[in-house]
Amino acid sequence: MTSKELEEHLIAKEMDIVAAQKRRDFSAVEALLADGLHEIGSSGRLFSKSEILDAIQEVQIIDCSFDRFKILPIDKGCVIVTYVATAKRSHKGHEHWNRAYRSSIWMEREGSWRVVFHQATPLPPVP
Repeated sequence: MTSKELEEHLIAKEMDIVAAQKRRDFSAVEALLADGLHEIGSSGRLFSKSEILDAIQEVQIIDCSFDRFKILPIDKGCVIVTYVATAKRSHKGHEHWNRAYRSSIWMEREGSWRVVFHQATPLPPVP
């Protein structure tokens, strides 16, 4: 896979995670997350893979957009993907917009790319 193909592949996988959440396909989300995954959410809380899978079932993604994707290859099987995501979510009957600078570390293991680390840093809403 060329570097451009890998970049397109991992950007598509980032968007696949959100699309799967939006359609409530939690097994598809789980398949893209590595065992042992750690996430630092926009609240600053540390989540394990199982905690993420539990938490996303309580939130419905209504709309989401992405921009400013950047790819930073670390080595042949490790890449950092950064981007800005703006999402409208519903949680316990309340809708809200969230905008965050996100970074994911993707590692290739046994021929499959999976997220091993993710962090969401809150950004102010777009005026």
